[in-house]
Amino acid sequence: MSAAMGRKILTLALALCLTTTVASAQKPVASIEAQVKRCWTSPSAQKATSVRPITFVLQLAPDADLVKASTDYVPANAVERTLRDAAVRAMKRCLPLRAPDAPYEEWKETRVTFEMEKASGTSQFELPD
Repeated sequence: MSAAMGRKILTLALALCLTTTVASAQKPVASIEAQVKRCWTSPSAQKATSVRPITFVLQLAPDADLVKASTDYVPANAVERTLRDAAVRAMKRCLPLRAPDAPYEEWKETRVTFEMEKASGTSQFELPD
């Protein structure tokens, strides 16, 4: 095997290790986000194309209990207010969360983003129960 080929193999192996490390570090956060999103029902509005996604930062205790949820999102209109309220309901509905099998430091602060989906043919909002 040539030295150049050896370097390529080493570089590829290193890249695969880094990719695996990054992916495993993201798994705990994805686990928390998936739990919350299972409780999410998107309100719908025909003209929701201008509605911004809303991101919450969840501060979690070691047992995955929600300590605090915060956002800097300020609704500009009734549609955005509906989105924010639906996101808050989704987070409350999903409690208690299950703690990921990963070090607490990796998921103690988790970002969850909610987006409104465009409805097909209605101008009324459909709020989750």
